[in-house]
Amino acid sequence: MKGRFIVFEGIDGSGKKTMCSHTEKLLTGKGLTIHRYEYPDYKSPWGAIIHEFLHGKIELDVGVQFLTYATDIIKDQAHMKTHLEQGWVISDRYITSTVAFQCAHGFPLEQAREFMKIFSFLKPDIIFFLKVNPETGKERKKAQKGNLDRHEAATGFLKEVNHMYHLLMDEGFLIRKWIEIDASRDLQQVTARITSEIENIIRD
Repeated sequence: MKGRFIVFEGIDGSGKKTMCSHTEKLLTGKGLTIHRYEYPDYKSPWGAIIHEFLHGKIELDVGVQFLTYATDIIKDQAHMKTHLEQGWVISDRYITSTVAFQCAHGFPLEQAREFMKIFSFLKPDIIFFLKVNPETGKERKKAQKGNLDRHEAATGFLKEVNHMYHLLMDEGFLIRKWIEIDASRDLQQVTARITSEIENIIRD
């Protein structure tokens, strides 16, 4: 079976990591080889810079933010391509996250589109947008980790990020197949919806 590429997007506290783990368990249970990615990749040099930025230790203008987040993803493209030849890839955030967050910060969307033309990013088979309001996401992250980084704590900013995600989804940014999931619903309901969509991909 040809490897598939699944991306989970959404603001902080939307349940991306939980759904990535659920999807991995579902697919490995069917005997498939799974490779997982998560962005930012805090083990990378670019991820380390992002960590410093998110925790207020350094400041980056919006252009540098965009390039740093994007480079953190570009570095993995060759490995990701190999992994897709070997099995399935699941990613917690992707370049679509960079565009949503940094354009919400003020990076011009048209420049982001031009950037995408220069770098041929691997295209996912499906992008799940886990939609949750910032207040709910903030409460979840606070319960999970206590202290919040600058993005997790910025309710107004996260509302703008959600708006950017809707713009990207409506225009079919990167791919046409975006599926919006109401991530504020009961975990079992969200999991059931994801399972149904993944089963459809397997049948295809």
